[in-house]
Amino acid sequence: MEQYYKAQKIMSDEEWPIFWEHLKVTLPTTFRITGTRSHAVEIRDTVKNAFVPHLANISVDGVVADPPRPLPWYPDELGWHFDVSRTLLKKSPEYTKFHQFLVAETEVGNISRQEAVSMIPPLLLDVQPQHWVMDMCAAPGSKTAQIIEMVHANEQYKVVPSGLIVANDADYRRSHMLIHQTKRLQSPCLIVTNHDASLMPSLKLAPNKAGDIIPFEFDRVLADVPCSGDATLRKNPMIWTNWTHGGAMGLHHTQVNILQRGVQMLKVGGRIVYSTCSFNPMENEAVVAEILNRANGTLELVDVSNELPQLKRRPGLSDWKVFTKDGQIMEKFEDIPKDARGRFYPSMWPPSNADNLHLERCLRIYPHLQNTGGFFVAVFKKTAPFVVPNSSRSVKEKVAVQENENAMASEGEEAAAVAGDKHKLDSSAAGGQGSEPVKRARMTRAERFGAPGPKEEPFLFLDAENGDVELFSKFYGLDEDFPKDQFLVRSEGEKNKTIYFVSEAVKNILKSEDIHRLKVVNTGVRTFIRQDSNSPAQCTFRIHNEGIAMMRQFVSDARVMAVQLKEVITLLQAPYPKISEFPESIQERLTALPTGCCIFEFDPELEEDKDQPNPRWEGQGLTGFVKSKLVFPVWKAQVSFNMLLNKQERRSLAMRLGVDCVDSPHVVEGGAKGTAAKAAAAAATTTSDADVDVETSADLSADDSPMVDRYEGAPASGKEEEETA
Repeated sequence: MEQYYKAQKIMSDEEWPIFWEHLKVTLPTTFRITGTRSHAVEIRDTVKNAFVPHLANISVDGVVADPPRPLPWYPDELGWHFDVSRTLLKKSPEYTKFHQFLVAETEVGNISRQEAVSMIPPLLLDVQPQHWVMDMCAAPGSKTAQIIEMVHANEQYKVVPSGLIVANDADYRRSHMLIHQTKRLQSPCLIVTNHDASLMPSLKLAPNKAGDIIPFEFDRVLADVPCSGDATLRKNPMIWTNWTHGGAMGLHHTQVNILQRGVQMLKVGGRIVYSTCSFNPMENEAVVAEILNRANGTLELVDVSNELPQLKRRPGLSDWKVFTKDGQIMEKFEDIPKDARGRFYPSMWPPSNADNLHLERCLRIYPHLQNTGGFFVAVFKKTAPFVVPNSSRSVKEKVAVQENENAMASEGEEAAAVAGDKHKLDSSAAGGQGSEPVKRARMTRAERFGAPGPKEEPFLFLDAENGDVELFSKFYGLDEDFPKDQFLVRSEGEKNKTIYFVSEAVKNILKSEDIHRLKVVNTGVRTFIRQDSNSPAQCTFRIHNEGIAMMRQFVSDARVMAVQLKEVITLLQAPYPKISEFPESIQERLTALPTGCCIFEFDPELEEDKDQPNPRWEGQGLTGFVKSKLVFPVWKAQVSFNMLLNKQERRSLAMRLGVDCVDSPHVVEGGAKGTAAKAAAAAATTTSDADVDVETSADLSADDSPMVDRYEGAPASGKEEEETA
């Protein structure tokens, strides 16, 4: 590897030793604070004010670590990193407490463990709330989550963003990891799809409410493609022994095809970002140069030197070498013997016009510059309609493609197998130095992209006049301007169990006459759930916590109860508090509430004793680090209440308030289910290992299966390694 990259001259001889030594040092821990801006700022201030001041100059066994600090180039101090050994985490009470906080907030999605360099591509996309964005190779989903946050950045009152996010992955199982990663962001603008990225289908969309037919094109596209992953050496030491340059060569053509399809689906004037976690010019500048030449002037590299100014980067290469499997440098494609061309494409060599393509505008991120992993990024702008193939190159390219298909070298076949997955290629897959190409039968789709998933349930929209829609609309007093025709269900039957809400843009896609061409795995925010209860209720639908933030804007105040901190603590510390357990000042109002679901709203600014010191958080008021308004669903039974938050959400809220809590399932009293659940909840208060969630077993329909939330066993990949710190 060292000899190969020295020959590529990816940096100066003077810089090389520093770079090489950094590759052998373990990466620091990095994380990103997620969610809407107001919520993210609250978590950020908790980190800055509650923990960082107590983590300076901590020494254990003579080891002193710097406290966590913001990444200097990430906006609004929402990206952080720290370098702490496991010994320090275990032996330092201060760091142990901080680690527990990180774990708790990660469980509920307020914090995302994400490698620093993985955060860069979405920032350079420059996403605005009205944009349609496609993430072509999205799993495991950290970058998609960033894009969702950008689409929802405005937080306008009673406005559902007009933007759209299509998050795609070629592997069905990994698409469920993507669903899990993006779930907490609760966006009605997200669609998760399962396609080979190079073959994303075109659609003829249904007209919008104004009668306009919007083409299925995107303002922004992210092509974070499958790659050899050798820039992840600092966290993946197996690459040191398994690396061959054949891995990059096997993926080159796949990467070109994915990027080309992304450009085709990009609007004129739009921006597409291409990225890899590889140092290899075969996967980087060679791909960029090929697309620019195919575009024939309809695409240009964007100079982003003024964006993220504190991010240290190196320019892209305009010259590089192509090696045979035995290490011989080939100056041009024609020098390759015809019987050995199966693993080569003409586009692997620097084009004759390389100096005119402005390849120096690409970004090369090296580990020693800011103590990160390695990365490559190129930002393009589409200036005119893109037509392929480019006739000036098509004949030569067709010859090479035909020879590749005839040869069926192991590199190309194994590389294609990871088209939707960022696997590193080991020596057996890459067919690199010292290995002989093995001719194989053509792979099936299941072998190349993972087993196809089961047939998805249909997406069925409910009319605004549907009986269920009318029932919960009247009960919760939904605003007249709320788009009641954007609710859908995932199963055909007389009794709707789970009702989802989607944006207008998502509805237009799902109503397309060509929707059968698009394999949609997941979309919509769970908004209403039919609640089984023996207690009589005017409306059996409760508001799901995933949809509470959105629905609060449109729900009548008649179903909203303003509460103080004491009531919130009562709900956190008792599984099923009776009305008599609440302060007398609120008991009459609680009694008057009809049976069923309601919304509790806590505004820290209105807390009567907010200036009193917090018993746990030094220097904070009584509400701890809860600074913005909280809303959460509560079910009122005949004589008791239940906070409809899961265990992790309860712990996170209690930690920020500086109080203790008990874990409780979200069930209602009454009937056999309620009796069993109460018994389980009582056991949970005395058994620390208990993990009872009655809603999971009793109240969720098949499409709400917890396998989406608790998915394990997806194949490990270079992309996942690059995205998660």
